[in-house]
Amino acid sequence: MSDKYIHSNVEDKIYSYWEKNKLFKPQKNSKKFSVVIPPPNVTGSLHMGHALNNSIQDMLVRYYRMNNYETLWQPGTDHAGIATQALVERKLENENLDKNTLGREKFIEKVWDWKNQYGDIIINQLKKLGCSCDWSRNAFTMDENLSKSVIKVFVELHKKKLIYKAEKLVNWDTVLKTAISDLEVDQREMNSKIYYIRYPIDKSSEFITIATTRPETMLGDTAIAVNPKDKKYKSFVGKIVTIPIVGRKIKIIKDNYADPEQGTGALKITPAHDFNDYDVGQRNKLEIINVFTEEGKINENAPRDYVGLDRFDARKKILNELKEKDYFVKEENIKNKVPYGDRSNSVIEPFLTEQWFVDAKKLAVKAKKIVKTKKTNFFPNNWSKTYFQWMNNIEPWCVSRQLWWGHQIPAWYGPDNKIFVALNEKEASKQAKKHYKKDVKLVRDPDVLDTWFSSGLWPFATLGWPDKKDFVKKFYPTTVLVTGFDIIFFWVARMIMFGMEFLNKEPFKDIYVHALVRDEKGQKMSKSKGNVIDPLDLIEKYSADALRFTLLSMASPGTDVKLSEDRVKGYRNFLNKLWNANNFLITNNCDFNKTDKVPKTTLNINRWIYSELIEIKDKIQKNIKDYRFDEAAKNAYQFVWHSYCDWYIELSKTILYSENEKSKKRGKRGISLCF
Repeated sequence: MSDKYIHSNVEDKIYSYWEKNKLFKPQKNSKKFSVVIPPPNVTGSLHMGHALNNSIQDMLVRYYRMNNYETLWQPGTDHAGIATQALVERKLENENLDKNTLGREKFIEKVWDWKNQYGDIIINQLKKLGCSCDWSRNAFTMDENLSKSVIKVFVELHKKKLIYKAEKLVNWDTVLKTAISDLEVDQREMNSKIYYIRYPIDKSSEFITIATTRPETMLGDTAIAVNPKDKKYKSFVGKIVTIPIVGRKIKIIKDNYADPEQGTGALKITPAHDFNDYDVGQRNKLEIINVFTEEGKINENAPRDYVGLDRFDARKKILNELKEKDYFVKEENIKNKVPYGDRSNSVIEPFLTEQWFVDAKKLAVKAKKIVKTKKTNFFPNNWSKTYFQWMNNIEPWCVSRQLWWGHQIPAWYGPDNKIFVALNEKEASKQAKKHYKKDVKLVRDPDVLDTWFSSGLWPFATLGWPDKKDFVKKFYPTTVLVTGFDIIFFWVARMIMFGMEFLNKEPFKDIYVHALVRDEKGQKMSKSKGNVIDPLDLIEKYSADALRFTLLSMASPGTDVKLSEDRVKGYRNFLNKLWNANNFLITNNCDFNKTDKVPKTTLNINRWIYSELIEIKDKIQKNIKDYRFDEAAKNAYQFVWHSYCDWYIELSKTILYSENEKSKKRGKRGISLCF
């Protein structure tokens, strides 16, 4: 035996043995434990967040599996609509091919080719981490069964009037030309400018001055708002102003959204291009004028000189014209948050467009109740406040995306644009024939569903719902969800909503929310800072077990993991300690095969170490049930390194090296029992 633990000689062999012998598959038992993996993007590669999240899941799964629970760890990947489509489009560009030239069907074939070639990279990396998922059940959100479940849910929600089509303001990516979710919007702090502009009041020599960071949106202004309590503007309310450059007349209105302490206290209201302005517009029944195209250019609703200009070129032209015509007052440097698309790296625009929406407020009723009544519990508990804060103020969920890769919306349009929602075109045609009293040509909605829609069904669709119910009956609700705090709104809440709506059961009993993995100085890891630690590098250098144990030992509730390579190196030494203890047992012919029963012993050191073992076992079991993985790791470390290796093995040497064969036999029995 080597006197050092050389993980490269051991880990792959052990993992291959586990897989070959199907040791990760559920073994029948009356006690059940199940967990679904938060599906990583099919485009992704293992990062430190994955390493922490999956190390926690693996520890829980192995613990319950070893305690004779019928245990399922359900794996899989997400099709990642925007990310995957953008990646394949870039690949096609390098091959001098264009998505639109290929057409939808051929393009989808190209995406599947890419997925079949590269889509399992992250799965293999999870195996490298040592994850003991039941890989025979590996799921993909675009698999046939999962796709079937998505279509069924959409149709059922539409029947219940919980899904509808409407024109509303959405986050719009002008590069990808699609609506995107809040999660895909990166709010970046930028050095910006705020511009002060005078709007002339009709039949007067007076002006009202507004402040804006986006002067290009003034082309779509439909009011100016002041706070009803703002005395300086009391006499202005109800007056008419002319929008500079545009020449359109708009009214000065009262609205509480206007803050007397911000800017000048007077706000230009552009309902088609700002979420807060949209709300003001709805309250005050204002006209909504969209002045942008899907590409972020100025459309025909603006003055002729501006039509076709890019929004930022229009900004420059507007500022120049305002200065020339003496409407410009001043500009100031400020720091503000600017929304960027995390995939396109372009500024996101609030954009008025027709989309499909889910009535999330109605779906939230049962989802809130299940957490209030403690049928589902957050650990740490403070995350339930975050959950309720969002759920109590939930907005309609925009679920349509202007992409080709994803689940195409099961809606067809008749000649007069009447919508028919059905499981398939045949069913839609039946509906249409009944409506029109004849056969008509139907056109399918080209949009696909938001990726979070399909991943919201993950806890039951991966188990076989709606067709195969065996695993649903056995493992749903799942026992625990291990997740990061950043997707409580986007994923956790939606899984609870869908689970309650379609199975009338919470999808998981517990939700363990882990913290971020940061660098050793506590800074968030980012490529721009150059402080990203690659888990695969650490596995290569120090072993998967060293990395996993390090992350678990630092997984303290409410505290971010400050990871350093030295910590991983330290726990590699712990593994070496275990390795050498194992060598000692083998060298002394200790019997590993008869450790299922507690032996009667008269040796005091055996009595002592066994009592220590029982005490530490009880502590660790409680730590795991309380989700205190840091304490469990600390207790395991203390017992193995200090009680067992430093004291017990050293003391037992006097017995093992003695001439007393009876004592030697009892000594060997005690060593192997506790190991």
